[in-house]
Amino acid sequence: MKRFVLIIATVALSGVLFTSCGGSGSQPKEEKQAPKEQVKQEQQVTQEDALTANLENGKAVYNKICMACHMTGVAGAAALTDKARWTEIAKKGMKTLHHDAIEGFTGENGVMPARGSCTDCSDQDLYDAVAFMLKEAGVTAE
Repeated sequence: MKRFVLIIATVALSGVLFTSCGGSGSQPKEEKQAPKEQVKQEQQVTQEDALTANLENGKAVYNKICMACHMTGVAGAAALTDKARWTEIAKKGMKTLHHDAIEGFTGENGVMPARGSCTDCSDQDLYDAVAFMLKEAGVTAE
């Protein structure tokens, strides 16, 4: 019986010691944080600043996914041969175009689905594909 009481007392005392570690026991005040969307956008801008286009990969991604719409302009997509349209698109700048490729875009000509419906394309793949299409259309993003 003494042994049982000793075990219970040891466990109880251990519990008290472990729960008191770390201060007063009250939760620390939450610091004001930026909304998740803002943090995500800031991280994305930083990531986009570091991206460099790999046009060979862009061509492979285009041939795998993008050409389904952008070859001929299906569903309002800008056809690669439509330089005037790509000139207007390029005015948005590469950061915006990359963002639109990732998140999707609804414009006056149609809808670009998120990630171009490519569930296994990385952000880098999409960046490369956008850069490839701009080059093929003969324009440069601002």
